[in-house]
Amino acid sequence: MAQPVDVDAVLDAASAIVLNDGFESANLRAIAARARITEERLLELFHSPGQLFVSLLNREYSGMFKVIVDHMDRDPLGGLLSHIYRHTLGALHERPLARLLYLTDPVALNAILREAHGFQYMPKLGPRAEFIDMMKRVGMVRHDIDSRSISALITAVSAGAALTAPHEELDHLVDGLATVLERSADADVVDTSAGKAAFIEYATGLTAE
Repeated sequence: MAQPVDVDAVLDAASAIVLNDGFESANLRAIAARARITEERLLELFHSPGQLFVSLLNREYSGMFKVIVDHMDRDPLGGLLSHIYRHTLGALHERPLARLLYLTDPVALNAILREAHGFQYMPKLGPRAEFIDMMKRVGMVRHDIDSRSISALITAVSAGAALTAPHEELDHLVDGLATVLERSADADVVDTSAGKAAFIEYATGLTAE
């Protein structure tokens, strides 16, 4: 009778190969060898190499989401757009695999997402305009700003900041970029719980797409 396999250990093995040797090196043979299981057992667990990487990406998303929500919960103003931005970019920088896939090897991320969604998908580093519209509706973002313009701005500065990482003063950089949003987009409110709820609803919906 086959011994049970620790799925997280297998995903850890795949993650280590991607981080150290690149996505192209993370083939079935290499992952199985690092996880100390047979290739046949690996395929029993995930059915295809693509599904293995979809599982790996889903775990990475879940980890990022937990980090973001944890920081938001402890931040009284965590439901404002500038603070959500700060916590999201911080979570991306805290997780090496997510940072690698989003910034260094978008082709690999595209391949994984095609496996999950069945079509070409190009990830964005900024929030979609519809999320900013949602934040307007719950009173967290000023109504006189253009949602598409703010979305494009956040995407551009996030990508630029992360692509030039690591920074010696990352916290100061993130705070500086968040200040731009605070002054240009945040509503003048004290209770930001509606913004926190809107982010959770939006992020949960993304995982279901």
